[in-house]
Amino acid sequence: MRLTIFHKLFISLMLISSIMMIGMALLINNSFQNGFQSYLNQSEIERIENMAENISENINDYYSEDQGWRRLQQQPKLWRRLLRSIGEHPSRPKDVSKMTSRKTRTNYNQLEVRLHLLDVNGNTIIGDPKNFHRLHSNIQITKVAVTKDKQTIGWLSIQQREHIKGHLAERFLRQQLDNFYWIAAWAALFSFIVAALLVRHFLKPLKNLHSAAKSLSNGNFDYQIDVRGKDELAELSLAFNLLTTTLKSQKLSREQWLADISHELRTPIAVLLSEIEAIEDGLRKPEPKYIKSLHNQVIALTRLVDDLYSLSQSDTGVLIDKSHNVDITNIINNIANQNEVRLADKHIAIQRLYDHHQPMLLHADAKSLAQLIGNLLENSYRYTDQNGHIQINLQQTNDNILLTIEDSAPAVPDAALPKLFERLYRVDKSRSRANGGSGLGLSICENIVKRHNGHISAQHSELGGLKIAISLPIKDN
Repeated sequence: MRLTIFHKLFISLMLISSIMMIGMALLINNSFQNGFQSYLNQSEIERIENMAENISENINDYYSEDQGWRRLQQQPKLWRRLLRSIGEHPSRPKDVSKMTSRKTRTNYNQLEVRLHLLDVNGNTIIGDPKNFHRLHSNIQITKVAVTKDKQTIGWLSIQQREHIKGHLAERFLRQQLDNFYWIAAWAALFSFIVAALLVRHFLKPLKNLHSAAKSLSNGNFDYQIDVRGKDELAELSLAFNLLTTTLKSQKLSREQWLADISHELRTPIAVLLSEIEAIEDGLRKPEPKYIKSLHNQVIALTRLVDDLYSLSQSDTGVLIDKSHNVDITNIINNIANQNEVRLADKHIAIQRLYDHHQPMLLHADAKSLAQLIGNLLENSYRYTDQNGHIQINLQQTNDNILLTIEDSAPAVPDAALPKLFERLYRVDKSRSRANGGSGLGLSICENIVKRHNGHISAQHSELGGLKIAISLPIKDN
């Protein structure tokens, strides 16, 4: 049988309630028995203390120095009068000293049966001495002193039970327990109903999550859960709504990504196909200029495929090793030196606003940083007009290294700045394609910076072009 969460929670609540009810029943039963018997015993002790006080106040009627307690032994009516003074109704035995020695069965619940008068040495004056030989673990003996002129001359001894026993007391206890069991039964029924309602209420968000998950698995990314409350289940529902929104965004982004990739690949392939078909049909001869055109299209395809491969690697970060100290100053110097000649051919001057000989170390991957800086200089080379210039600045703070690369005109429109790091985004698609850009360079740069726990942003440059600002932590987080 499959146990749902409803069944598990319901059984758990009922099991806990049952254990608590049984435990309460046992504890209340034990506490009631002990408490009730203690109350009875204390009540008897108070009566015996009153009896001892009466004897002490009229000691000459019961005790003498020369004869001791003989008068009380010889006159049973005196003892019965003392018993009546504390509310007892004693029997009339012929001999008070033997009133408990009859063969007839005695009622142990009667106080006079369990009450003894002892002399100062503990010898029995009134009462059955055999009672002291019938003691067991449930019997306790309490003594109250009888005094004369503040001197103890005897004891009133009473035998009492530690636990409740007796027909009347047991009947009272049974009646109370029956009432308790009825109360417990109604409480259990109430707990049963409340547990069912509470479990159903608590599981309602989970049922909503289940319905939402099934809807999401069927491709419905617009499904949103109606969130109520501020508990953990509400937070889980909010997280699920955020998940559906994110998945929908990623789905749209993936579809757009596939469409863009298809478009980017279709253009050079279409050019290649038309050129080759023209040569095959004899419309064109395989002259060097046509072969060069084919070669350029192959180079464009190769560059696009390489950028796609680099982007996939930067997405996963599998080739980024940040366990070594890297001198970013040296890397920038090397990349700048490698690009000086081609920048000079386009009459673009490069200006370094940092100390070339001051090393700046950070935990990073040297190959990735070289690719990052190379992509940024490549981007400036392609999209900076002739007779322009590029500035590279490098600064170090306590925790970060700040790198900025900015170039001169043309500028980037305000609306385009937030989109520059999107994949395959171009400000001017025709111009970008003519310059050989794939639209993936800045996306790769963003991935590399994020893999180093840094931050990258695009801003307008005071030189009239674009400014890329990068912050990299010196130590790996």
